[in-house]
Amino acid sequence: MPYKLLVFTCYGGCATGVCASKALIRIWEENQGQMKIGCLPALMVPAKRKETLKSEKHFLVDACGVKCGARLMESAGMVPDRYMELTSQLSIKKEKSLPAPELEERVYEIIRKEVAALLGS
Repeated sequence: MPYKLLVFTCYGGCATGVCASKALIRIWEENQGQMKIGCLPALMVPAKRKETLKSEKHFLVDACGVKCGARLMESAGMVPDRYMELTSQLSIKKEKSLPAPELEERVYEIIRKEVAALLGS
């Protein structure tokens, strides 16, 4: 079944990566049937990439300026409808640690607003 929105994140091993993964799970729970989380590494598998292209829109969240997600998506020949890199968006440095609850909530709110805009809600 194609979704209105397929969202990807790098699930990076840093504070913003943990925040993004937790936020996207929460947002998916809030928007079941309209969106889902896609498997970023699966974009390198032709059959999976074909399935991904059936979604109406794609949103990619990278945790930091290394932009691993963007590089994978580019390698797969895909361009997301919306892209966000969290450390730049938040004007913070990458931290290789677990996030504070306040950062988790900030990231959730930023991503939630983008998802709502993409879903038209």
